[in-house]
Amino acid sequence: MSFALLQEDFKTLKKFLNGNSQKIKLFEDRDWDWFQIQDLFKIKKGKRLTKANMTEGNTPYIGAIDSNNGYREYIGQAPIHEGNTITVNYNGSVAESFYQPNPFWATDDVNVLYPRFDLNPYIGLFFTTIIKLEKYRFNYGRKWHMERMNISEIKIPVNNDGNPDYEFMENFMKSLPFGTKLM
Repeated sequence: MSFALLQEDFKTLKKFLNGNSQKIKLFEDRDWDWFQIQDLFKIKKGKRLTKANMTEGNTPYIGAIDSNNGYREYIGQAPIHEGNTITVNYNGSVAESFYQPNPFWATDDVNVLYPRFDLNPYIGLFFTTIIKLEKYRFNYGRKWHMERMNISEIKIPVNNDGNPDYEFMENFMKSLPFGTKLM
């Protein structure tokens, strides 16, 4: 879905959405605009934790991996980041992005995006898809470190006032197959 959206390939997107022309029309008729990530989120770094210092426990440990919602393992240390945030790898699997519903510890290879707006799981998953569209810009040699991430821009739907259309994002995600199963 991310690639089709990036390419504005509404035909492929329509297949993904089970031929639902109504949903495609929502994208085609919508205005989109560029926003700097720092205007939408406050970015905080993860913190290094060596294997020798880890203890067993129930706190999700988010690593710079590309699967399992970023969960590398569970540790005994207290969470250092709040839930209802988005993690983005700037090292390892660069630009992999995940919505984190619960408090967690993130490695120092991960940046954590704290929303400057009311975030929920639907909007969070919409943003993770949009953020992953930027993956082609970054790699091991050109990391998406905090300074670069702050000034990076992402293109999102806007309302008639030119502001981010969070209501559209939420409703679109709810309309997807299994979209109502998130909460």
